[in-house]
Amino acid sequence: MKRLSADDYIQKLEKQNTDLKLIIKEQQQEIDKIVNGRINDLEEVIKARDKFYLIIAHELRNPFNGILGLVELLINDFRSYTMEEIESFLKMLYRTSKITYELLISLSEWLNVKNDKMPFKPSRINISPILTEAINSAQLNAQKKKITIHNFINKDIVAYIDKHMIASVFRNLINNAIKFTDNNGTIEVTALAKNDFIEIVVKDNGIGLHEDALRKIFKQEAIHSTYGTAQEHGTGLGLLLCKEFIEIEGGKIWVESNLGQGSEFKFTLPCHK
Repeated sequence: MKRLSADDYIQKLEKQNTDLKLIIKEQQQEIDKIVNGRINDLEEVIKARDKFYLIIAHELRNPFNGILGLVELLINDFRSYTMEEIESFLKMLYRTSKITYELLISLSEWLNVKNDKMPFKPSRINISPILTEAINSAQLNAQKKKITIHNFINKDIVAYIDKHMIASVFRNLINNAIKFTDNNGTIEVTALAKNDFIEIVVKDNGIGLHEDALRKIFKQEAIHSTYGTAQEHGTGLGLLLCKEFIEIEGGKIWVESNLGQGSEFKFTLPCHK
């Protein structure tokens, strides 16, 4: 084997050094790219979290102010009110307390998902009974507006899902449909098998959504105070929770709507493991 001269050896070392510097530079650029990406992601998470906390604080403040105000009226002048007026106060207290409770439930579920503490235990389950339970729980709100809810899901349709999560999805979508449907309206829930998935549609003949709302509806920027056709209060948190749960299940969710012509919230669920 021919021995390298001193000059050749130095040149070889210099080339290796140059190549090594280039590799180090490329690796450093890649590391910087990853770090900057993580920093940007973290900043977005912090912004979203801060906005989320501010909204929740605001949303909880309003119903608690209402509850405290009504209780104060009753305490100070209880004997001056008629039974009819007291009954009216109690109904307002119930409605306001219910809003606060539902918000806290959504907040709890949201935080559990974000902290990976929400248990996920899927199995093959019949969908129709889960929907029936959700409809029953929303029946009081529907009756107040004389809204009819139809469960058109065939009783033999089965999906591989976590029952708790899908029950929450149905409750949120049905309550959302009630909120934005006028008196004497109709809500229909249907399901259709498509390949390895079940496509479920929650359809209402309510006020519909404008284009800007459609673009934002399943994003964190969509969390803000909203009011239904009977001034029902909401935040959009429930729909965001639906998206989280459906994606955990392995499906997807979207909405089709025209202003003044109702909405169709659609999502897919896997048929098998």
